[in-house]
Amino acid sequence: MGFRVVVVDRRPGYLTRERFPGAAALVESAGDELEVVLPLDAESYAVVMNHNFADDQAYVRELMKTPVAYVGMLGPAPAHRAHPPQPRRRGPMDEARVYGPVGLDIGTDGAEQVALAVIAEILAVRSGRRARSLRERRAAIHAPTD
Repeated sequence: MGFRVVVVDRRPGYLTRERFPGAAALVESAGDELEVVLPLDAESYAVVMNHNFADDQAYVRELMKTPVAYVGMLGPAPAHRAHPPQPRRRGPMDEARVYGPVGLDIGTDGAEQVALAVIAEILAVRSGRRARSLRERRAAIHAPTD
């Protein structure tokens, strides 16, 4: 899809080329220095999944300090509703950039299909569009909005 994929993990044993052969980079970071070790801008998109909800929230808090356009959190919806990320600093968190659970609701099952749902959501966010079926669109397909 043209994205440069960077895998970040605090555990060096998980950051291997065997596990992530297509990654452009493997970055060891607990998240607290993300802004230093990884240049992130408004055209960056992040998906967080550590199999540890506390770790996920720590990464999200740090990502919210950057201009990243999209912060997706993999995992079940009840966990996201029960424990939304809380900022550690004063001021409101821009929750509009946080998507959890991540991905479009297209009835997916399995890793590849979930990845498709996530990428589709990121593409919709990047385009400034609300994801829906093209048959619902009143304007021409490539028109900015309708």
